[in-house]
Amino acid sequence: MSDALAVFLHDTYLGEVTPVDHGRRRDASRVRFSWDSDYSPGAVALTESFTSIPGREPNSALVSNFFGGYAPDGNHREAMAAARGIDPGDLFALLREFGGSIGGALTFRAPDEPSNWVPRYTSIDDAVVTQRLKQAVERHDLGIQDDSRSMLPGLQPKLLLARFGPQWHEPHGRAHSTHILKPQLHSRPHQIYNEYYSHELAREMGLSQFGSELNSVGETNFLAIERFDRTVNGTAVSLIHQEDAAQAMGLDWQNSDAKFHDPSRPTNPTRPNARKIAEITGSLPSAVAETESWLRQLVFHVLIGDNDAHAKNVGFVHENNATRLSELYDAVPNLYQDGRISWDMAMSIDGDFDHRKVSAESIVREAASWAVLQPRAVESVISATVRSFREAQASVTPPSGVDPLVVDRLNWNARRLAEGNQISAPKQNR
Repeated sequence: MSDALAVFLHDTYLGEVTPVDHGRRRDASRVRFSWDSDYSPGAVALTESFTSIPGREPNSALVSNFFGGYAPDGNHREAMAAARGIDPGDLFALLREFGGSIGGALTFRAPDEPSNWVPRYTSIDDAVVTQRLKQAVERHDLGIQDDSRSMLPGLQPKLLLARFGPQWHEPHGRAHSTHILKPQLHSRPHQIYNEYYSHELAREMGLSQFGSELNSVGETNFLAIERFDRTVNGTAVSLIHQEDAAQAMGLDWQNSDAKFHDPSRPTNPTRPNARKIAEITGSLPSAVAETESWLRQLVFHVLIGDNDAHAKNVGFVHENNATRLSELYDAVPNLYQDGRISWDMAMSIDGDFDHRKVSAESIVREAASWAVLQPRAVESVISATVRSFREAQASVTPPSGVDPLVVDRLNWNARRLAEGNQISAPKQNR
């Protein structure tokens, strides 16, 4: 078994990843990354967390948090590692087993992979789709098969498949998926419909472009989501490079809580907040436009009551000679589902985590503290986003299966912000 992996960005060879050894003791949570001597930075940036300086080995902790940020979270990582007989904290082993197809355009390949390698897919019928979805729910393993080298962050059960025309296909080895399938859960029967409703609102507002649809196979219902980091031409899948804000900040890849703003210690330097994300957008060439986009997304998360809008659900897309904020993704109105334990958001607004205390004025103060946008621009973006949200609500028909409480509460949230009040909560829901 090789002690090195070849790292490619698209089809450009960057260098190799190896385990970290301290004498006889191996630090399984860390890897080393060595640039190829012939590599020179191209038009597509690798990451916001460390720079590519030819001839200089980047910091192992930053490299490990960046690469590890593509791995699944929590019980998903544990289940997938157990299926391959590896330690869930062993980063090199995770990359070896599942680094063939991850988020974005990086791939981790065997050094001796044939140059004429071609992706392999198997078409599957509805019965197999049902089996894989059931497996994803019961085993928390992304529905992977023994030869799969795919992984994706997150905690919600999901299945990675490719769709070419009307047919679903299962990727083998490091062949790439094109869709994320989220099954309906008995414990939260409305969740996929609530998420789809938020997709429709975001698309109507121009905050997202990826497609999604509600489907059924037999008695199994699921939400099929196009991956925004993939494009499809026939049966050829092309990759779009992206990283999330947790990776860009170099947050601890092993700690599932590291992606959340810390309510017990709001100034914790090892955790994210809205301002730190604005510091990244403010450092990009189109600083004002990207920071305005981040503000629109933040307002949207508030409007839908998304308490899971953490740093891994904010993305950055690396394109030719440019980096931009990704479209809005994985935005779900979680505050209004059974099992909610608090009103806290993933990141505070103007120092307050309680969603009920948010107002348009407090969002203005939050965005003003970023010191990137002019005060008039801040107010204009916020008011325009709330107005656009209300217009989208009037245009979009909620899907059958959505929780009626969600529709009512989203109407309430938008009206309260538009009227200049704190969101608060209807008396029956306090």
